[in-house]
Amino acid sequence: MNLMRRLILFLFLFSLTIVLTIPTGAFPATSFHEQNGDWYDNFGIDRNDAGTNGELPGFLPNIEHETLGENRERAYSIGQQFLTEYPNKTDRAVAILKYVQTWTYYANDTEVKSMNGVLQEEWCQNADEFAHAFNQTTGVKAPGDCDCMATLCGTIYVAAGFDTALVDCSDHEAVLIWLPEFANANDYWDIHDGKGQGWIWVEATGSANPLGWTPSDFEDGQWTAYHITNSSVFEPEPASFQPSSTSIGLDTLGIIVGIIFIVIPFIGRLIRARSSRQWL
Repeated sequence: MNLMRRLILFLFLFSLTIVLTIPTGAFPATSFHEQNGDWYDNFGIDRNDAGTNGELPGFLPNIEHETLGENRERAYSIGQQFLTEYPNKTDRAVAILKYVQTWTYYANDTEVKSMNGVLQEEWCQNADEFAHAFNQTTGVKAPGDCDCMATLCGTIYVAAGFDTALVDCSDHEAVLIWLPEFANANDYWDIHDGKGQGWIWVEATGSANPLGWTPSDFEDGQWTAYHITNSSVFEPEPASFQPSSTSIGLDTLGIIVGIIFIVIPFIGRLIRARSSRQWL
C-alpha cells in the first residue's frame, strides 16, 4: 500500500471515529423505525404511545429532551426571544401562550400524520417539528393535538426561564408553569415538589383559553405532572428500539466528504513535491 492510500485510509478512519463518538441525541429526530406496529424515532422514543409513569419508550414526558439541552433548536430559540423581549415574567407567560395559540390550531392526529400511507391515530410531534410547521412570514399555521401543543409550550417556557411541568391527564396533556404571582388563575396547584401552591395551568388547545385557566374536567387533580429539566439526557428502556450509534447525519457526512476532498489534494501535492526532490 503506497503512502497516498495509507493517508486516505487514515483520514477516513479518523473521520468515522469522530462521527461514532458524537451522541445520537445531538441530531434531530430525522428517521423512524417501525417495530410491533409502533413508530420509533432515532432517539428511541415511541411516537404512537404516551407511555406509563413517564418511562420510555413512550413519548411522555421524554420527548421534551429531544428539544432541550444539547438538542435545542427552533422551539428553544423562540423561548429565548420571549425572555429577551419581555422582562416582566407575567407578561412573558401570557405572550407565550398567545403566540402558540396564534400559530397553531387543534387537529386530530389522523388529520396530521401518516406513515407509509397509514394514518396515525396517535402521534406526538416534538417541539421543533411543530415549530417548523408554522411560518409567521407566510401566515401558515400548524396543526396538532394536545400533546403536540404541550410539548411545544413546554420547550418554549423552559427556554423563557420558567419552571415547567408536563401534565398527563390520561386522555389529555397540558403544561404547568410556576408563577405564583400571577393574579388571574382559577387554580394554583401544588405538585408536591416542595414549592407549594403556585403552579398555574397552560391550556393551548383553544385560541381563547386564558393563562391560568384549569378546565373543569381536570380540577379534581387526578393527573400526573412531570417536571421538565433543561436537559437532553434520558435513558431508554433496554427492551425498546435503540437508535443506531452508527447513524450518520447528512450534515456530518458532508463535513467528512469536504475534509477528504480538501485535504487529499493538498497531501497529493506534498507527495509529488517530495518525489520530485528525490529525483533531483
